[in-house]
Formats: sequence, structure tokens, C-alpha cells
Amino acid sequence: MLYKSLANIMIATALLTTMSPVFAAPSPTTPKDMTCKEFLDLNPKSMTPVAFWILNEDTQYKKGDNVDFQEIDTVYTPKIIDICKKSPDKKLSEIKKTL
Repeated sequence: MLYKSLANIMIATALLTTMSPVFAAPSPTTPKDMTCKEFLDLNPKSMTPVAFWILNEDTQYKKGDNVDFQEIDTVYTPKIIDICKKSPDKKLSEIKKTL
């Protein structure tokens, strides 16, 4: 009986060890590391929030202002889409410099 318990523990340990990468938390993905291809593959409803994040990240305006969400939706998101269609391997964080 002791051998069966020991064998069960060894089997359980082996299973948990081999399966642990399956249950590991995924690496964090942020728009900062996103490529244009990944941006274009997004649901269109997600594009403006991602563009908003990119354009306002690390930006220091007076009085804590940022680029307006509506302005990003109507002006900058279409520009980002056009740039990304031309250069799908480009990083979104690089596009901020060209806008």
C-alpha cells in the first residue's frame, strides 16, 4: 500500500511538472510592443483605445491634458491604419514619432 501511494505521488509530480508550462500565465502584451500587423488584426472597436494608449503614453502636457479620445478616433486612428497597411512589421510605438 505504501508503494502504491508513493507511485501515485510520483505520477502526480511528473504530470504537474510536464503540464506547468500549459498553465503558466501568458506574457503581458501591451500596445507598446504591438506591431502594425497585430494592430490591423484587432477588432475595429479596439483600434481607437489602442491608438489612444499609444499617443498618450509618456506624454507630459501642461495641466495633465492628453489628446482627446474623439480626436484620436476621427483623425489619428485612420492615419495609423494607413501607415500600418504600408509597413505591417513596424512597431506602433515608432509610429507615434511620425504623426
